[in-house]
Parts: sequence; C-alpha cells; structure tokens
Amino acid sequence: MIRIGTGFRWTVTAFAWLTVYSLAAEPISTAPNLSDYRTVETAIPAKEIKPAVTSSQPGYLGVHFATSDGKLVAADVGAGSPAAMAGLKRGDIVTKIDGTPLSTPENLRDILQAKGPGTTVQITVTRDGKPVNIQATLTSPSRPQKPGPQRAALGIEVESRKDAEGVTIKQVASGSVAERMKLKVDEVLLKIDDEPIASPEKLREYIAKKKPDDPVTLTLLLAEKQVEMKIALGAESAGTGGFGGRRGPGGGGWDTRIGNYWKKDNYKLAIIIIEYPDVKHNPKVPAKAWQEAMFSKGTYKTTATGQPAYGSLYDYYFEQSYGHLKVSGKAFEPVEVSKKRAEYGVPGSSRTALLTEALDKLLARDGKDALKDYDGLIYIYAGGRMNVARGSLYWPHRSSVSYQGKRWPYFICGEGGERMGNISVYAHEFGHMLGLPDLYARPENPGSEGLAIWCAMSNQAPNGRPQHFSAWCKEKLGWITPKVIDPTVPQKLILAPIEESPKECFKVLVRPDGSEYLLLENRRKKGFDASLPAEGLLIWRVVGNRPVLEESHGVEGPSGPRVFNTSVPYPSAANDSFTPYTTPSSKSQLGGGLPVHITNIRRLPDGRIIFHIGYEYQ
Repeated sequence: MIRIGTGFRWTVTAFAWLTVYSLAAEPISTAPNLSDYRTVETAIPAKEIKPAVTSSQPGYLGVHFATSDGKLVAADVGAGSPAAMAGLKRGDIVTKIDGTPLSTPENLRDILQAKGPGTTVQITVTRDGKPVNIQATLTSPSRPQKPGPQRAALGIEVESRKDAEGVTIKQVASGSVAERMKLKVDEVLLKIDDEPIASPEKLREYIAKKKPDDPVTLTLLLAEKQVEMKIALGAESAGTGGFGGRRGPGGGGWDTRIGNYWKKDNYKLAIIIIEYPDVKHNPKVPAKAWQEAMFSKGTYKTTATGQPAYGSLYDYYFEQSYGHLKVSGKAFEPVEVSKKRAEYGVPGSSRTALLTEALDKLLARDGKDALKDYDGLIYIYAGGRMNVARGSLYWPHRSSVSYQGKRWPYFICGEGGERMGNISVYAHEFGHMLGLPDLYARPENPGSEGLAIWCAMSNQAPNGRPQHFSAWCKEKLGWITPKVIDPTVPQKLILAPIEESPKECFKVLVRPDGSEYLLLENRRKKGFDASLPAEGLLIWRVVGNRPVLEESHGVEGPSGPRVFNTSVPYPSAANDSFTPYTTPSSKSQLGGGLPVHITNIRRLPDGRIIFHIGYEYQ
C-alpha cells in the first residue's frame, strides 16, 4: 500500500479492495489442486444433533458489566441474582467463564445465551489483585407461566339446521379423531352422551367440559336412522380453537399452511374449465391445450395462442423433484354455470357456490364416477384475469371445498383471455397442494422479508419458466437429503449444482440441537432455473421452521433478496466469506450457537463451488 497522504492512502486501499473482490465474483480461471477437498459424499458428517434444551430462556447471571482498560468489570450486581448469591462483588474483574477468556460484555452474553437455566458455571475474577474462583448456578431472566393442559377436541366444524334437530358437519379436520372415525361432511350430529346438540355453541360448551381421551357417545343421523358411535376425544391443536384442526389460508390470501407434505410419487389432478353465460373460453384454448400444458412430457414448447413455453407442469415438477414426483390427470371439457362471471364471489354470497356448481355440472354430464381416484382439482375460469382483491374467490389461491362428503384440495386461476395463461402461477399454487406455504413478503406487512426470485414459493419467475424451489422446500418434500456437518470441524468442501443431484446440499448446524441451521445449495442457470439473475452459492438460514436468504451483497432487511440480484449468491464483489464478522453475519439469531466460518468461497470453471468451513482466518 502506498502511503502518500491519508486521502490518497484511502483511495488506493479502496481501489485494491474493489479489484480483489470483483475478481471473487467471477469463476477462477484455472481449478486449484482439489486433492484435499471433500465432496458431499466424503464430507465429515456431524456426529449427532443434540436434543433441544426444553427451556427457551437463556442463562441469567445478574451482572451489569463495563469495560475499563480492556478489562471486564462488574459495575453492578443485581440483588438476589445468581451472581450475588455466588459472592460476585461490584468492582470484580471477570477474566474467564468456564475457562473461556473474556474481554467484552458481548463475549459473556454469547456464552450465557448458549447455556440454559440451571447450568453451573465457573467464574474466574481478579479481586484486590488476586485471582478468585466463583461457582454460580444460572437462572432465567423471566419465569413465564405455562398454559394449562390441552383441551379436548372432536375435530369438526358444524352449523345449525333450520327447523330440524342437531347440527350439520361442514368440515372435518385433517388428522383429527373425527377423520379417523370417518365422520363425513354433511352428516348430522344429534347428540353427545344423550345431550342434544342444537348449535355450534352447544357443541363447544359440551366438549369444553371434557378432557383429551375422555370417552363419549355420538348419536348421528345417517340415512334417516339414528346411529351411535363410541369414540375417545382427541386434543386440541395449538392455535386452532375448538375446531382442533389446522386452519387454511390466512387473511388477505396469505397461505400459512405448513406440514402434511405430499410424499407420494404421483399426484392426479382434474382440471375443471368453467365458462359463463356472458364469458366463454377462448376457442383457441380447448381442453386439450390445458392437457398439454399440465401433463405432457418433454413436448410443450408453444402455448395454444403462440407464446413460447419451456415445459409443462409435469416437466417442471419432474425436473426439480429429480423424477420423484409425477403430475398426471385430465383436462375435462368446459362446463357452463348458471350465473354471469361477476355474480360469483360477491360479498354476502357463498364463496364455494361457483366451485360446487361446476362439479354438479361435470358429474351430471360425465357420470358420478368422473372424479374417481383424483387427488385434487384445478379450476380454470374463462376470460382474462379478474381484477379483484387479494383473498377473494377469483384471486389465484389454494384452498379446499367440501363436495359429496369429500374435502377436495383445489386451486383456481384464470384462463388468460386472448393469451393462454402460462404455468408460472400454476406451479406456485400447486406447491401449496403439496403442503408448502407462501414465502413471499406479506404485502400487508411492509417489514416482512420474502425470498424474491430465488424460490418459486416466493415470487415465481414469469413467462412460463418458474424457477426451482429453495433447498428448504425440497428438503421438506423429501426430494433432497442434505449432508449434516458441524461448522467447528475444519474441512475443505466441493459442492456441485443442486440441479444435478438430490445429494448436493449441506446442512450446517448453527446450534447443536438443530433449532437453527444453514442450507447451502449451488444454483446454476439451467433448466427451469435458467431465468435466475445469477449463479453461485445460496445460503439459507432456517430458524423457526422458516428459511431466510443470507444475501452475499450485505444489504439486510426486506429489500435484501430483491436488490443487487447478481450479487445475491456467493461469491460476489461484496463477499467471498460468511463468518460472525462479515455482513451478513453467521452469528446465531437465537443467541449463542456454534461459530460458523465459511470462507474462501470460489466458483470453478465447471460451475462447482469450493469453500472452507471451520477455518477462522484473521
């Protein structure tokens, strides 16, 4: 570095920094000696994922610290705190905890957050120039009360019958005792234990008196006959109320459902094309055009209205599931409903009237077994996309509709009008049918952070070439098997593109119990990922069972995934490392955790990524 004046020295330094790191964003020209690098198959796995600590509270010592001449001084000791009870005094210089040297309050905070209440720690202090050893047992900073025992639940939603006894079952919760006992939608519940049930309120009041596993006798009206059924009540699921089952989409069309992932190797869809007295389907887009768009294999190159196509819905899911999932089905000929298009879904009307009427018309025409053995439905309504509010009937969404005793999962989209709709939105909505939640930023919450263009369950790429799911989604669906590694074990690693193999992914434990971890995937612009703005290593932080993208460019917050798109993957001009000291930082968001040092990230000419983990470079 040339030292000719402070200003010139800064200019040369900055120029050198930009030069070095701009090179990091490009593939290295020649591959280095890779003899000491390990692939996913040969990487050293983590020995075990330790069970999570039952308490979510960090350890609490009860000391206010200050620094003086580079030393950590106890400026105040809380009355009745673990520190006070152990004999720590104001003015003590704390030098070590459990043998780990301390220099700042932040060092101590990280250590305490990694230890739970009830943990005994050894504290070394200097008092009056002499070393003193103190033993303290940590407590918790608060003592939150715990909710009472789970309430009993039957797992049905009901409504009162007009001028008749009992209540009608309108919904049966997935996984509930009602589903296990094969209670059906539209069946009538008359009594529980000889107690007449005349309203939803009466049902809730009676169940509230019971405990999980209590036996009850249901009296049902089946085929005009009273039938008794003895069951043991289930337990209410968290956050679901007396219904005892998972709710569907949240308000505003935000789909929060998660879990119950589809793990079978085939999903059979029925496509229901709806037209109206005032809006007919585009004659250029017959049912066979949708058959090709959804279920053809490797032949879908152009839409029925002449736009480029990059593959069918079958092709998309076959590619990113590595051949695991095959989407099949049939596009039925259009059915015409009785009302004008705008008359459905208006405030005060039944949200499902359009859907059930279309099914009535289909079965009346094609026979009562037309939908036998299908797993779900796609509704495609004629005409261009309706300009409607989020969460309304015609807003593209996934939900369920009860019909003839079965709960049908479905999603609905527009035909497209003059231009046939492409598969981008369909690919996203079908992801919900597989159990995945929305991962885009919630528009009603300006501070929320989505995954932008880097996951199809966020903002899917347009024009019929939706990008792949994130590694988190693929793992949830059982399509990839990440190699779990311990970040404190030094090793040099190679990661091939995830598009090529379901094994090419690392799971890095940020906390030993697996409550926070990173997923590393190498994304390439190929296949359905061809529209990605850049290639390289994506680092997904998973905490609270939700993925967040750690962008290489270092812009944090909601705008991170959407800005400087070519610098989101590693390496970039901003970063070729991800450590506790970089921006973004690898430090645990839950506090404490393991030190994660992912350094020397480079992209080889053949597209593979190499990096070091467990090497702390100063």
